[in-house]
Amino acid sequence: MVNFEQRNTKGGALGDLTIEGKDPQFDAWLAEQLQFDEPYLDDDGFCESVMAKLPMPSKKNERRASRVQYIAVLAASGIVAWQFPFGEVLNEAARQSISLYSLVGVGMLSSLVVMAGGIFAARR
Repeated sequence: MVNFEQRNTKGGALGDLTIEGKDPQFDAWLAEQLQFDEPYLDDDGFCESVMAKLPMPSKKNERRASRVQYIAVLAASGIVAWQFPFGEVLNEAARQSISLYSLVGVGMLSSLVVMAGGIFAARR
C-alpha cells in the first residue's frame, strides 16, 4: 500500500487542497486504496452460531448499567459544580441586576435536561 503523504507532499504536510477535499490526486489514491480485491471468506455460519449461543442480556444488567450512568452523571455534575466559580457569577449577575434566582434556575434546569438527554441517547 503506497503512502499518499510520502508520495505527494513536500515537507511532510498535506497541502491545502488535500485538506479541503479538492485534490484529484488524493481522490484517485483514496479510490485505489478502497478497492477490495480479496474474495469473501465464508465461515459456514460460525459467527451466527456463536452469537446465537451468547446469553441474552438480563434486565438486571441493564438496570445496573443505567444506575452506573446516572451515578457517573451525578459525579461529573458534582465535580463541575465544585469547580464552577458561583461567587463570581452571582456577583456579576447582581451587578448586572439580573434576577439571581432565574439565572441560576435556568442554568441548573438546562444542564439537567442536557444530561438526561445524554443518558437517554446513550441507552438507545
